[in-house]
Amino acid sequence: MKSSEILSFLDQEGIEYEAVRISDVEIDGYSSLFNYRERTMTFIVPERHFADYAEQFSTIKIPFMIIGETEEDSPVFSSVIRVKSPRRVFFALLDGLFEKAPGADITGISADPEVYKKNSYIAPTATIGKNVRIGVGCVIEGNVVIGDNTEIHHNVVIRNKTRIGANCTIHSGTVIGEYGFGYVKNEQNEKTMLRHYGGVVIEDDVHIGDNCVIIRGAIDDTIIHKGVKINTMVHIAHNDEIGANTLITSPCHVCGSVKIGENCHIAGATIRNQRNVGANATVGLGAVVVKDVDEGLTVVGNPAKPLVK
Repeated sequence: MKSSEILSFLDQEGIEYEAVRISDVEIDGYSSLFNYRERTMTFIVPERHFADYAEQFSTIKIPFMIIGETEEDSPVFSSVIRVKSPRRVFFALLDGLFEKAPGADITGISADPEVYKKNSYIAPTATIGKNVRIGVGCVIEGNVVIGDNTEIHHNVVIRNKTRIGANCTIHSGTVIGEYGFGYVKNEQNEKTMLRHYGGVVIEDDVHIGDNCVIIRGAIDDTIIHKGVKINTMVHIAHNDEIGANTLITSPCHVCGSVKIGENCHIAGATIRNQRNVGANATVGLGAVVVKDVDEGLTVVGNPAKPLVK
């Protein structure tokens, strides 16, 4: 591959860049800057500066370098472009040019209904959109809707009354729409489990990592709004509502009837039932939230309190 092919792809995708210097040399794949392989494309994030590592490249030329808007040029770079987000552009190039999506013969995840219906259970009343890819060992019950271009990895269980939007990714071992942990007790303190009658709504462009659990609502639905990204081993309980573009990292437990606003960052925390987390808030790693969190606030600790800088 040559530099001109990379620039053509960026132009085609409408990705903005400044061509600082272009030499149409051969590029033999890609690598990270800190495990660099000669003749490959790489990038550096704005939080770092190439000058701090330049000594390691005293005898090496980098054929194609992607840098941020404030990064200085270097004679080490044969070709160099400036972009707003080097990491984003680098991975866009990997997805679009260097590494095409692997086929079913490699991953076992297929968009062919004849293949995925043989390898997984798909209820006749489930509605599967266009170009949906499904792995091996999945269970998709009736009264389930899955939107176009969604990808479901191996051993995923999607129970009835679940609606999943377009362009979502659900990783292996995740369970969506299971009954929650609700009960009543009598005078003798004996517990009887309650059936949950709500469903789960997952909007477009949601990512759900491995081994997550998303519980159906007790009466109303559990809702994951557009663009939410959920890491592995996250538990979302009944009637939770997760705002658009919120990020939840592992391990995290969100108890029932919690409302999290949009653009939040929830870092491996526990959130007590019936709490509210305002938009643009950050919940620090390992925090235990027992009170509402105001919009834009950062809280840390157990119990979670506002971060004092």
